[in-house]
Amino acid sequence: MTSRLYAQIRKNFPEFNLLPETSDTAEAAQAPAPDAAPDGTVAKPGTSEPQPTQNGASESNASQGQADAGSGASQTKSQSPEDSAEKGIRKVNGLRELIGVASGEPIFLNIECTVDAEGAREVAEIVARADSQFNPVRWMPLPVNLETFGTTGELFTRVQRAIAERAHLPDRESALLTFWVFSTWFKEVLSVAPCLLITGRPQEGETVLSTLRAFSSRPHPLAGLTSQSLKTVTWVYYPTLLISEPNLGKRMAVFLGCSTCRGYVAMGYDGGRVDHFGSKAIYLGEDLPMKSMPQNCLHINASTNPKVESQHAPPRLQEAAQSIRNQLLYYRVQNFRSVFKSDFSVTGLSPESNAIASALGKCIVDAPKIQKQLLSLLAPNSQQEMAERLDDLGTLVVGAAFSLCHTDKTQLLVGEIAHEVNRVLRDRGERLQFSAEKVGHKLKKLGLFTRRLGGAGNGLLLDHATKVLLHEMAATYGLDGLNETDENLHCPICPE
Repeated sequence: MTSRLYAQIRKNFPEFNLLPETSDTAEAAQAPAPDAAPDGTVAKPGTSEPQPTQNGASESNASQGQADAGSGASQTKSQSPEDSAEKGIRKVNGLRELIGVASGEPIFLNIECTVDAEGAREVAEIVARADSQFNPVRWMPLPVNLETFGTTGELFTRVQRAIAERAHLPDRESALLTFWVFSTWFKEVLSVAPCLLITGRPQEGETVLSTLRAFSSRPHPLAGLTSQSLKTVTWVYYPTLLISEPNLGKRMAVFLGCSTCRGYVAMGYDGGRVDHFGSKAIYLGEDLPMKSMPQNCLHINASTNPKVESQHAPPRLQEAAQSIRNQLLYYRVQNFRSVFKSDFSVTGLSPESNAIASALGKCIVDAPKIQKQLLSLLAPNSQQEMAERLDDLGTLVVGAAFSLCHTDKTQLLVGEIAHEVNRVLRDRGERLQFSAEKVGHKLKKLGLFTRRLGGAGNGLLLDHATKVLLHEMAATYGLDGLNETDENLHCPICPE
């Protein structure tokens, strides 16, 4: 029956190509290019090492006209043998059309299109999108070669300008996105992979995610974040997850926070254990969730976006994105050992911002001015985090005990610490007050164990070990510089 149907169609429509899809052809359509390396580079014939090309003279011309999600192999496949001239009219294979099912097998027609050179590129782009939609490896925007990039500063500026042009963001947001994009190319050698949180209207969030998809290392978009969707990810490629999840729950927020550090494993698709560590960007809707904030996260507000990006990016932007991906790959190849060995660290920010800045700054090699710029970019977030922590009972208790330990007292009663906590709250105009019992429970949870100090009640014995512990906790909470009194200046434990 199938053969008769094929013959009838060929007789009635001789100008069409008939492409019956079998299991073999379906698998072949989804197989990655044989010459592509796991990281997306393409080696020269007869060699295993990719070769760099000069900036602006990339060997990626075969990818011109593709979408960032397209595939060079699909473009070649879609063109007919007559497609040999640079200009003029030619015939190319268009989209496959499903016309029926025979013996359980789908029957497709491939309609030839008569187009000029520009039309051939457009048809190739459309076919590439259709053919590669269901294969995450094939629609990853990957580098196709190595291109020289100049200095780190020049490459950073080039990436930032491209992000600003695509996402229509101001300098601060585009710079932070650029730092994060650089970190995605070194996630294998980092100990912390900061999670990027994006807020704004839906179209703005989609624009930022599509921009990150053009420049991040091995991007993998996900619609929603569930345990089931994570099992569909091909983790062997060390992907960068770009997630749209406006309804992030507490459990997934905990997962995202844990996955910014190495060593946390979960069950994989095949029953094995998977470490989900890696770079992740997630669109959370118009506002940040109040109770579902992951740790080690960096926030970008996309609401400053003044206009909407076209879904069909101009060829100039596509070619520029391909060239930048090639340059970022060369930067990665040259510097991954330097990033791994880097001792770059940051102080002066909140503990969370210190960890993020240290991770992002390590990925900027031989560019101290750009690393210094990172501190000023993260300062507003750090100040907000420190302000929020000042209202936390644990911070209040540690601050009160730290301040009182610089007096001439040899012991601190829980009631005295509670009195100091309530005084600080009154000075701030707060009406909330804490009892000595509440403060005592918080001291115990913090690791400051009280004891019975005679008839006066429970408290802390201010020996040398306790004072050292209070100073260490104050530094952890960022309070060591908030109580600069004459007593602090003469304290043998406080740094000069």
